[in-house]
Amino acid sequence: MNTIIVNAVDIGNGAVIGAGSVVNRDIPAKEIWAGNPARFIKKIE
Repeated sequence: MNTIIVNAVDIGNGAVIGAGSVVNRDIPAKEIWAGNPARFIKKIE
């Protein structure tokens, strides 16, 4: 909800983006990112 994803960004399979985040870089698969700008939180195992 209310997440902004800028152009030319790849989000990997199984990645989780927190609500209200601004994604300005590629997000690898199976990771949790959140914030403004989005920051790495942890890997999903």
